Amino acid sequence: MIVIPAIDLHGGRCVRLFRGDPTAETVYDADPVEVAKRFEADGARRLHVVDLDAALGTGSNAEVILAICRNVAVPVQLGGGLRTIDAVEGALEAGAARAILGTSAALNPGFLSEAVEQFHDQVVVAIDVQDGHVMVEGWRKQGPRLEEAVSSLRDAGAPRFLVTSIQQDGTMDGPDLALYERVLSLTELPVIASGGVRKADDVWALRDLGVEAAVVGKALYSGTLQLGEVVRG
Repeated sequence: MIVIPAIDLHGGRCVRLFRGDPTAETVYDADPVEVAKRFEADGARRLHVVDLDAALGTGSNAEVILAICRNVAVPVQLGGGLRTIDAVEGALEAGAARAILGTSAALNPGFLSEAVEQFHDQVVVAIDVQDGHVMVEGWRKQGPRLEEAVSSLRDAGAPRFLVTSIQQDGTMDGPDLALYERVLSLTELPVIASGGVRKADDVWALRDLGVEAAVVGKALYSGTLQLGEVVRG
């Protein structure tokens, strides 16, 4: 299992939200490219970049994303507003190794099938969970139930899932182990966990459950977790 540092972009800056709330934002750095380079230097083997402006339909951080992809050698998985085939293609052409599909896939498994047919395992399907449902459109609207979503998205050809516990996201209260255990019981596909990690023991707990990777943000920025603690050579 690997730890994937998160770089969330809002207005060209590196930020973290609390439970996905745009009004509960902490700015950590005005230069996301330097953040990406630091994570790479610290041993990150992949980066998780999300364009919050694109996800919320309020703008784009395309230039910053392009700069990140050009300035690091490690692969970047990119999400936020990728709701058309052209958008997915654009993300990959910008240098992303994987495109993360959220709303578009959850509401339209046919779109996911088309994306997988063209881009294969460069697609990651985001399942953002709150109260047993998948949340869509920047986590502002309730979508299908978790079990229904996993089943339909698996049948549509999802190569892997990125599962976020919205209740735990940005809290550093520990990951929702029950959620990941539930998802792992529903599918044999690889699962990336996101939300709540505070310390190395949280990473090991996720590893022991069997997830493929853990996306970590606030813990790395606040210093409760050092990437060197959980990077394996």
